[in-house]
Amino acid sequence: MKILNRILLSFGIGLLGILSVSSVHSQTTTVLDNFSESTLGMPPGTTTNGFSPANCTFDGARGYCNTNIALFTAYGGRSASGQLLISQYTATIPNDPFVTVGTNAMAITFLASGFGNDFQIVLSDTNSYLVEKAAASGQIARYILRYDVIFANPSQYTYFNQHVYIGASQEYLSIGGAVPVTANASFGVYSCALELPALGLPLPNSGTNVQLIIADDFGTTQSPFTNCTIYLGNVRLVDTYASTSTVPVIYPLANFRNGISAATNLYPTVNTFYGNPVTSRAHLSLYVTNGLYNSATDGIANVCTTNYLMAFPHYFSSPNVTDFAVTENDGAALAVSNSFTGAATDGYEADFAVSFAGTKLAQILSQNLPLPELAHYTLRWDTTMPEVWSFEDGVYANMTYSTGLAALPMAQGRRANFGQSGLQRDTYSVTLDQIAAWGGAPAAANPAMIFFFDAEDLGGPYIYYFSNFELIDTAPAAPAAPLITSSQYNPITRQLMLTWTSATGSNYSVLYSASLQTAFSTLVANIPSGGNTTSTTVTLPAGNTGFVRILAQ
Repeated sequence: MKILNRILLSFGIGLLGILSVSSVHSQTTTVLDNFSESTLGMPPGTTTNGFSPANCTFDGARGYCNTNIALFTAYGGRSASGQLLISQYTATIPNDPFVTVGTNAMAITFLASGFGNDFQIVLSDTNSYLVEKAAASGQIARYILRYDVIFANPSQYTYFNQHVYIGASQEYLSIGGAVPVTANASFGVYSCALELPALGLPLPNSGTNVQLIIADDFGTTQSPFTNCTIYLGNVRLVDTYASTSTVPVIYPLANFRNGISAATNLYPTVNTFYGNPVTSRAHLSLYVTNGLYNSATDGIANVCTTNYLMAFPHYFSSPNVTDFAVTENDGAALAVSNSFTGAATDGYEADFAVSFAGTKLAQILSQNLPLPELAHYTLRWDTTMPEVWSFEDGVYANMTYSTGLAALPMAQGRRANFGQSGLQRDTYSVTLDQIAAWGGAPAAANPAMIFFFDAEDLGGPYIYYFSNFELIDTAPAAPAAPLITSSQYNPITRQLMLTWTSATGSNYSVLYSASLQTAFSTLVANIPSGGNTTSTTVTLPAGNTGFVRILAQ
């Protein structure tokens, strides 16, 4: 009996010798708006083509839903007429740094600093359908809604935060955040990205266009302040999956069930961070589920809890709803209480860090992968924001994040809303290519995330939660082809014992052919993996010669 040990056709995918591929596929990108269109009688860069005004609703009648971009200064410090200007910018040179796709971008000029709701972007009927369909897919981390913001002279900003109202609600679902300040740089770009299944957008053909209401909050070194301009463009939908059959791989990063050792209070090791004070206000603890929360009756599932179980004092969560904060199947979450006797508990400062030492994230970062490959890894976690029972409890709470060397290009926030006044959940999601640098965090050389908090006075401690830290690979490499490493044949019993390299979680088949001129047939199927190697024994058909191969199912 002739047994072929390392068979020419012993490949892991298919019968035609398709090898596993290590290179990363190109993302599929659909440009939704590059602000190159214009409509007669309207400012350049704006258009009414493809819009149905009846499909857009936002905060009563304040939305302008018959055009792709317009002023929206209903709230904040730039609500006075003329304090914000929007104009079309056209590239003046090849590879113009203020344009990332095509030849145009929108120039947003601020004539007053501080906070303000500034402008809105509305997607056309067709593009709204594409985004809503993607959001309804339920495929984790597959679709990313992105746009680019380009800063001229970023070193003039002491901070720059950007938040977005999305859909038809005043609740902030945030894309945007703090721009890293780079000395001696002439321009800087960050690409805001949001994982669509986490948005809760209307379903396709719902009759509602996708709307982004963009608010900005910033300070500069100008004294007195005169003006500054950012450039916005390349609104796009990105599909990160290699194919419709891609199965993403999820790597847990922090598990709090056995304690909160992954989380470290920055105080008193660190006194300041980015020039902001670090105090003893943050208290970290483990929260374990109590089994009282009922998603069907205690709020809007995955969004917020109800307020009819309000406990006294009002800023403490009722036991019936606190389980809402736990989204990991281990039944635990990190609880943070901001309480500092004799001083404000609500100012902007860094409170704690979460280390990712020894995780898949640390492994990926150590490989120094190029940006296109990093774009296929999504870092995400669930944040449960504090209860806000009325406008008197404070109208905002913001979270920003840093690696120690770079601020993440997105923030999280909530706003007072009488329909969502209980605990409120946001899923934070960022692709690794958006994070400019890692290091500098108080976790030795290991990658870590620093958590900042800022809010209006609540009149008591803020209590919020973090759970389900994970890294998602949306373009996992195909498993290596199985390789037969040993074989033993008994000619009397015609039994062949085989051992081959394997991947955890895979199933295998043993195939046989009497000659290489005839097709292989299956001897045994659905053999579960034994880990790095798998062994089995098969009985071969009668005959003096034959060939076997291992196939990953």
